[in-house]
Amino acid sequence: MDIRIRNRGGYTIIEIRGDVDYYTVGELKKKLFSFINDKNKNIILDLGGVEYLDSSGIGLIVTAHKVMNSYGGTIGLLHVREVIRELLKMATVDTLLPIYASEQELK
Repeated sequence: MDIRIRNRGGYTIIEIRGDVDYYTVGELKKKLFSFINDKNKNIILDLGGVEYLDSSGIGLIVTAHKVMNSYGGTIGLLHVREVIRELLKMATVDTLLPIYASEQELK
């Protein structure tokens, strides 16, 4: 898994390349929670380079949402492939947080 960080406006964008599964989710969790623990207000997970996401990845996204929501922060998803979008929809994650098709949608 490759994780890159960049900023755009008031957003911290975490670009992920590779699978997010039981074996790799710990690396993403460590990086993501370093920003959450600093009380970052707006985090976007760019999933454009993610081809596979399992339940451990979904669990991490939901946990991050809950923690950020507790201090008034928001997390969103960007460039989600259709197969992953359908998985998130079945898990009702799409009702919890915004999913953006492009960076232009970020406000």
